[in-house]
Amino acid sequence: MLVNIYNIETICSEVQTKEMDNDINIIEEIEKLQNGYIVCWLDYAVLFGKLQSGEIKFYDNASHNLNKYLQKLRAFNEKEEIYIWRSKDKFKFRYRKDDISGEEGKEIEYIDAKQIMYGSSFEDRGDFVEVSENRGIKYIVPKEFIGNSTVDDMNRHKKRLVLHTRNYIGYNEIGQAGFVDSRFLNISIHRGD
Repeated sequence: MLVNIYNIETICSEVQTKEMDNDINIIEEIEKLQNGYIVCWLDYAVLFGKLQSGEIKFYDNASHNLNKYLQKLRAFNEKEEIYIWRSKDKFKFRYRKDDISGEEGKEIEYIDAKQIMYGSSFEDRGDFVEVSENRGIKYIVPKEFIGNSTVDDMNRHKKRLVLHTRNYIGYNEIGQAGFVDSRFLNISIHRGD
């Protein structure tokens, strides 16, 4: 029986938004997050990476021209997220930080959700893991997403990854509720809860 599958909670959250010129250095904006993970949707691929001490690390230390090929990205950790997306000929930017005190934040309701990700086969790639599925989906994620599990354990027990998101609730002028923003919190092993 599904009891309390989604609970509405309240948190103090700070949001900053802006438009960015195309000549702005996207990497510099992302590096402000310092530590966490990044997902980039490019014209030709979806890339997962990690942020360590403000530096981005993709699989095989590959570099990509984000200013030219980026459609959107999310750089995130448990407390904050930078979201950048292409809108016509400019990039838009949103930074959100939760659990803050002081006058910068605003109290907002939210619902946390978990979404099972595609991929049921795992292969070790050093500091990363290749995740694939028979239907042709394949991506490479940081090994931290599988925690203390091994690739063999993931395959043997048919484990999957789950994306944890936070979805923020707002109200219109007549009091109807709806989602006004969302952000990634983390990616981990699905535990069946």
